[in-house]
Amino acid sequence: MWVRGGIIFFFLFISIGAFSQSNIVDDSTKQVYGPYTTYFQTFDDIKYNRDNLHKVDSTIGNMHRFSMVEKLKNKYVNLGNLGTALRPVFYTPPTQIGVRSGYDAYVPYYISADKIDYYDTKSPYTPLDVVLGGSGRAVTNVKHTRNITPYWNAGFHFRKINADKQVASGGKGDNQTTSIAYFLNTDYQSEDGKYRGLASLSRINHKVWEQGGVVIPEGDPINSYFDDNADVNLDNAQSQDFRIALHVYNQYKVRNEFQLYHSFEYIQNRNFYKDIPLSTDANFYDQILIDVDSTTDQTQTNQMINEFGLKGDLAKMFYNFYVKFRNVKHRARYLPGDQLFIENSGGFNLRYDFDSLQNIKAAGEYILGGYYRFGGSYFMKFFTVEYWRTQYRPAIIENTYFGNHHEWNNNFATPASDLLKGSLIYGNKFMRIEPFASVTNVKNNIYYDYDQTPSQASGSAQILHFGLNLNFVFGKKIFWENEAIYTQITGDQEAVNSFRIPEIFVNSKLYFGSFLFDEKIYVTIGVDANYKSEYFAPNYNPVLQQFYLQDDFLIPSYVVANAFLEFQIEHFSVFLKFEHINQSANSGYFTHPHYIGQKRIFDAGVRWMFFN
Repeated sequence: MWVRGGIIFFFLFISIGAFSQSNIVDDSTKQVYGPYTTYFQTFDDIKYNRDNLHKVDSTIGNMHRFSMVEKLKNKYVNLGNLGTALRPVFYTPPTQIGVRSGYDAYVPYYISADKIDYYDTKSPYTPLDVVLGGSGRAVTNVKHTRNITPYWNAGFHFRKINADKQVASGGKGDNQTTSIAYFLNTDYQSEDGKYRGLASLSRINHKVWEQGGVVIPEGDPINSYFDDNADVNLDNAQSQDFRIALHVYNQYKVRNEFQLYHSFEYIQNRNFYKDIPLSTDANFYDQILIDVDSTTDQTQTNQMINEFGLKGDLAKMFYNFYVKFRNVKHRARYLPGDQLFIENSGGFNLRYDFDSLQNIKAAGEYILGGYYRFGGSYFMKFFTVEYWRTQYRPAIIENTYFGNHHEWNNNFATPASDLLKGSLIYGNKFMRIEPFASVTNVKNNIYYDYDQTPSQASGSAQILHFGLNLNFVFGKKIFWENEAIYTQITGDQEAVNSFRIPEIFVNSKLYFGSFLFDEKIYVTIGVDANYKSEYFAPNYNPVLQQFYLQDDFLIPSYVVANAFLEFQIEHFSVFLKFEHINQSANSGYFTHPHYIGQKRIFDAGVRWMFFN
């Protein structure tokens, strides 16, 4: 604790001491460069001709929300610790309608090529984020980007996540998760604006020492799960998700109305699970099929994607038509040979901008073989509506798998879904209210059954969501932001049972925000909370990296509240966070069966943005 406190003090000391040197100034001591001279575009902005130049966000915002669960607005649930496997709370139809590996538990930690931002900077821009969490939890983010010439930019992003075990820990340095990722990118455009080229390299090596959940003696009270000396199911197991991708994109503008582009992407994903020696953890597994001494399951999926497209702007209308050629090779350690998949598809994107506050969109893609996704949306200041029809291919792991503890060979029917959602929006300077609703009809849903193997539900289920976003401002300094979602599932019994969603979901944030000390420092202080009603959340199989049905462990309803303090001096920010402040003695909450949530703990972090 003293070491951590000393590190935090060190960051504060050097930051304040060097603060006056962090900005480039002219002869009149006025700051020349800053957030207002640094802009970026997303890949979708560039590809779909959206003239959006996003300013760098220099406000403290939600700086205290540093975990992936918080960044995803609690719409995902982990296994109780930073970097552990993630599962979405709500069902969302897949956007990848073609073949996919099905190993998705660690995908949210990966930044894919289409999520990389491309900058235009007048000076080098380097944001530094460091989180020093309690109990050996830490997150480090370092970015750097600069214009080499007025028309050529290059940058990188480095991120490290590290977390010690929160249960059955051997002490400091007894890791549960380590994740190292980096992303390199460059953006070049010709002086006349006709040509633009982008390239990026993304890599992540994500390792998790699996514990299999807390185990307590039969008959012990539920509070025994929160004992500091509680046992866990696995001692030697480890999962690893490795991904690397190269993306190159080129476009040429003959005229505004006629533009050509080509996108090339190579993606490699390797998944590992090992447990050596197996004798220590053997009771955790239902069966051993290959090796009684050790488990060393491994799969690898390689993708090569070429997309050729035509696009352009016709007055207020944007159009895009493309063909895509995708080759996928999947290799599993204990399956003979490689599985090869060749997919040829075509698609379109259309958008009509009535003005900056109103547009209509339509998009679709069809893969030869009967897989498709099409739909559209209408957006205006007071109203939105959206519809998507999706028919997608089952994941590779859902159809075929053979490892040390599981084996199956399926031939599932094609799943399909229809999603319709909409919202009404009203706001003024005192409040913003947005009621929304959606209905999703899912047919032939594939899920992991009670026996931890893939199964397909007969019939269909209708998932209805009714929600409300409601924000208030009191006296220009007190803010209350709320989101509530009510879920009801109807339809055929087997299909309904294949979904596990809490009936009530609530996010709420109440805070005070104001400038202090002659407007030199901006301070926010408040409470962030999330609530989920009780439900039979699925259990987790670390071998498969999949969540499966269970009806034996009811996850109780629970509120998790975090208190936070954030303050900002120009481009230097600090947050202090007291996580799970409402935890009572010998108690807590569960994220999944036998997996307990984060106990009460203190976190701190700093952010420093350099513009020179």
